[in-house]
Amino acid sequence: MTIVPIKIRKSIGETTRQMLVIGVVLGLLSMITLLALDVRARMSALDRADSDNGQWVMMQTEVELLRLQTTLLRAQSREDELAEVRRWFNVLYSRLQLLQQSPLYADFILQPDNLQRLQAMQSYVDRWVTAIDGSDPVLSAALPQMAVESEAVQQIARELSMDSLLAFSAGTDRTRARVSDTLTNLAVTTAATILLLGLLAAMATRLYRVTRRQARENEIAGERLQMIIATSPDAIVVTNRGGWVVEFNPAAQRMFGYDRAEVMGRQIVPLLLAAEDAAAETQRLRDTVAEAVAAGPQRFEVTGRRADGRSFPLEVSLAVRDLNPGALIVGFLRDVSQRQADRLAMEQALTRARAGQKAKADFLAVMSHEMRTPLNGLIGSIELMQDTVLNEAQHELLRVMQVSGDILLGHVESVLDISRSEAGQILLSEAPFVLDRLIDDCIANQAGVARAGGNTIRHVALTGPLGTVRGDPGRLQQILLNLIGNAVKFTRNGVITVETERLVDSQTPEMVEIRVSDTGIGIPKADLSRVFEDFATVDSSYRREAGGTGLGLGIARRLVQAMGGSIGLESEFGEGSLFWLRLPLPEVATVLPVPDAAQNRPPLAKTALSDEKAQRILVIEDNDINRFLLHRTLSDCHHQVTEASDGLQGVALAERTRFDTIFTDISMPGLDGIEATRRIRAGGASQAARIIALTAHALPEDLDRFRQAGMDACLTKPVTRARLLALLDKPPEPAAPPLAERPLVQLAAFEDLRDMLGAEATLSLMNRMLAEGDTIIARLVDPSGPDDETGRLAHHLAGSCATFGAFALCDLLSRLEQALRQTNLAEANRLISALPALWRDTWQVLSEKRDSLVA
Repeated sequence: MTIVPIKIRKSIGETTRQMLVIGVVLGLLSMITLLALDVRARMSALDRADSDNGQWVMMQTEVELLRLQTTLLRAQSREDELAEVRRWFNVLYSRLQLLQQSPLYADFILQPDNLQRLQAMQSYVDRWVTAIDGSDPVLSAALPQMAVESEAVQQIARELSMDSLLAFSAGTDRTRARVSDTLTNLAVTTAATILLLGLLAAMATRLYRVTRRQARENEIAGERLQMIIATSPDAIVVTNRGGWVVEFNPAAQRMFGYDRAEVMGRQIVPLLLAAEDAAAETQRLRDTVAEAVAAGPQRFEVTGRRADGRSFPLEVSLAVRDLNPGALIVGFLRDVSQRQADRLAMEQALTRARAGQKAKADFLAVMSHEMRTPLNGLIGSIELMQDTVLNEAQHELLRVMQVSGDILLGHVESVLDISRSEAGQILLSEAPFVLDRLIDDCIANQAGVARAGGNTIRHVALTGPLGTVRGDPGRLQQILLNLIGNAVKFTRNGVITVETERLVDSQTPEMVEIRVSDTGIGIPKADLSRVFEDFATVDSSYRREAGGTGLGLGIARRLVQAMGGSIGLESEFGEGSLFWLRLPLPEVATVLPVPDAAQNRPPLAKTALSDEKAQRILVIEDNDINRFLLHRTLSDCHHQVTEASDGLQGVALAERTRFDTIFTDISMPGLDGIEATRRIRAGGASQAARIIALTAHALPEDLDRFRQAGMDACLTKPVTRARLLALLDKPPEPAAPPLAERPLVQLAAFEDLRDMLGAEATLSLMNRMLAEGDTIIARLVDPSGPDDETGRLAHHLAGSCATFGAFALCDLLSRLEQALRQTNLAEANRLISALPALWRDTWQVLSEKRDSLVA
């Protein structure tokens, strides 16, 4: 008996396996080779059959045509050959049909030359098919001509046959080449497959070695896991899927007071849990185990029970992979007695803190009210003292006292707002107000401070005028003044922009977004999260000049939330900031009273009208400055005025309410004055009202369009008080077109505006117009939007220029608008190039008039 060493036996076994694999691979290679040869032979035979058949068909077509020719010649002398003529004609006809319809010859037949030849042959048979199907005398009479024409057809058939021989031969060669390539690819693929099999064999060998190594690593990991379980500070209890304990680590022994041997193989619920209903607790654990299988580890709290019978709160983290036979359920248990005691102490401390916060809020509310009363008395007394005879030093001291009192009162009001907010006592009013006017008032309020810092404030209505809305105007003004004031405070020689937009695509269509952006110093990223906190101030390079209590933004946040909106901030340090707020401000159509500002301007003699002469007037104007002036002038004359900021709103008001007179601007966003007039004339309560056009320009062709639309007259801007009242008293003829040469600034129009509004109001409007003009001229000279946006800006500024008597600039802007409307780009570019110089000259004259108002 021979004993083979173990290593040698292993080597023999491995060699045997390798030889077996080599034999299998060689066998597969031989089979693939034989199959490839067989496929090649079969493909060659099949290609030859297709090629021969195609050539034969083409040659047979020629032969059949020759037979038809022979029969035609014989039939001219022998009538018994007519049947043969018909037979060979039909054979040729069928052959041609076969060639046209069979897909076997499509590649050849569809070539342009071959298709033309086949069509010529088909035309021949189609020409004589009637004679063939006719009587013998008819056919006999056609035989000579058929024979003559067959000569040309026979030549075509000959050419087609010769070309087919060449084409099918070439096709056969190509087919052979393709088959050869296919077989070569098959061989390459087979070789690659064999290499892949070899690679797979090598990978299998490597995997075997890796598996052995992993088995060893798993063995080591198991030992380490056992050590971790044994040394874990948390109790670890492992059960099988029936709830029987199979592992109980030392920490569990210390927690529950049991030895490992005492609990192994026992049910966990009656042993370790203090449950009044063991069955219910068991079902609860089963449900939790099912959730752990579906959703991962579960964490929950139960009441544990120690060996001595004491109960304690227990947190359990349960993990299980599946519930197949042999599955284990692992529970990590922790005594949370101390955590529950800490939680109870925290809740008690929070209750005490809330009580203290409420007491503080109540104290602030009481103190704010108590301080506000004497402050109001003090400020009122200062105002009364200013009406007494005082010297210049006393006036200056009173002015300082007045300013200090107002500041202190503002701080008290801020504290009162905070206390009201914390006590849940913020009261909001609800009334209709013109949102655009409120925003413009806020801008005008800060215009002087902005100008002192070299800043420009502008208002950009992204979706057009917002019109009359319903909400709390006082609170909104408080918020906007804070945001605009902060922007002005932290900006030097920059631009503050107030953008408004109605969010028509949002889920709440009444939502309005207002954004206040600046080009100031910005806010560091680390401070963005606390700017809306109470008493929060951000360090900046302007800190010495821009002080504050840090209450404004905190109050703004509370007010916005109370109004059902939201507020936020975006900022880049050194680049500027953008504050945004979204508020639900539903749009309403209502008549708003114009506040009486007579005490702020020289008194004007108002035209007293009887009730019979007072009119109900609708003003449709998108330019808020012009709309304000019209409203003020007409209201001073005791007319009842309703405003509409665009054509759609004006048409809706005219349909519901009967007005005596309607003033309408011509170019407006959405619906212009001409189309609005057509709709009003089409029907409604104001169908018969006088409609008067308001425009900064009126060319002859424009006047014709106004009349055709149904307008009664045209009033050219600026709308002076005298012209407006004269028009209302007696309708004038349509206004004449503007002169070719208009003055740079008509001082009479400016003085008329000053007399009507007073110096202070005129100064405010002029400052706004000049700032607005700078922005619009810059956008017109370097346009970044579409042509219709350029035309709208030109129209808007033309209306403002006409109001202040700047007729030369008004005419140029009007011509620019018309050139854009007529798509005359060359003229539009010429006019735009002339804008900067004309605006500079106009601005100089208007600024001099503005300085005279200040003086």
